[in-house]
Amino acid sequence: MKNIECRTQAELDAALKDPSVWPLLIGSGEFEVSGSATVQASDSATVLASDSVTVRAWGSATVLASDSVTVRAWDSATVQASGSATVHASDSVTVRASGSATVRASGSATVRASKYVAVTKSGGRVKAIGGVQIDYLPPQNLAEWMEEYDIKVADGVAIVYKAVGSDFKSERGGDYTPGTCPECDHWDTSVECGGGLHVCGTPFHAFSFYADAKRFVALPVAVDSIAHWPNGEYPTKVKVPRVVAPGCYEVDIDGKRI
Repeated sequence: MKNIECRTQAELDAALKDPSVWPLLIGSGEFEVSGSATVQASDSATVLASDSVTVRAWGSATVLASDSVTVRAWDSATVQASGSATVHASDSVTVRASGSATVRASGSATVRASKYVAVTKSGGRVKAIGGVQIDYLPPQNLAEWMEEYDIKVADGVAIVYKAVGSDFKSERGGDYTPGTCPECDHWDTSVECGGGLHVCGTPFHAFSFYADAKRFVALPVAVDSIAHWPNGEYPTKVKVPRVVAPGCYEVDIDGKRI
């Protein structure tokens, strides 16, 4: 899969005809998306989405979602959701939800919800008004974290994920070229950030740590090497000292091998 930047509706319509691309909506234009398409939005783009569309939004993008749309948003994006839309919001995202929409919020997200909206809050910084509010307790140990992301284990090895650039390098320059087994040279289990290879339970969650990522890699790691922080600042990620054989391999955002 590759990103195709779209600044106009015509460019988006053309990109959606190619199943091997993810349209990335940029600029300050307004876009309409329907059907079962998957698009990504950044900058100040506005997306009107319906049917079963999936939208991933960051920056200052605005998403207007209805029907069965799924929205995953971070940074300072704004989401207005109705119908049976599902919203996953983190960072400083603002969500206004009505109908039977479902919202999962973390970070410093702000949610305003009507009477029947289910709002699941993760962490103590979420600001929610209205709806049916549920306080979510993040995984308290590694076993719960792995269950949260449905991570399977075979012979003591689990598969976790990293978002990388087109050159298979992470945002900080680590090389995750398929077939290699990268290793951290300063492993430190005393701190949550730094001192290891930071990984997530799904490619999408890895994407939220590197919004400009162009590719995703799956990493086989030894389960007994994974360091997890209960109630950490970044509950969606863990860290490991190294990748084990057979090494990294490329996947799409849904974790399917490419």
